[in-house]
Amino acid sequence: MSKLSCSSISASSTTNVLCQCGVVVEMKTSWTQSNPGCRFLCCKILKAQGGCGYFRWYDDEMPAQSRMVIWSLLKRVKTYELERN
Repeated sequence: MSKLSCSSISASSTTNVLCQCGVVVEMKTSWTQSNPGCRFLCCKILKAQGGCGYFRWYDDEMPAQSRMVIWSLLKRVKTYELERN
């Protein structure tokens, strides 16, 4: 996953966005430190299995404070889960 900030695409609906394979793209959510909670569109077929590698950010750029808060909460949850186990 790229460390670039999120930027939007102009498509109003993901149901009519096709990748280069001709398949309707899949919407996923990034949980990386640099882009927590940012949604993106990607090819449903893994690149290793012959997919085209299509990728586009879906959401507008998230404010830095929001990214920081989400990442902090994710770290707390992970710490809690590790302690619980």
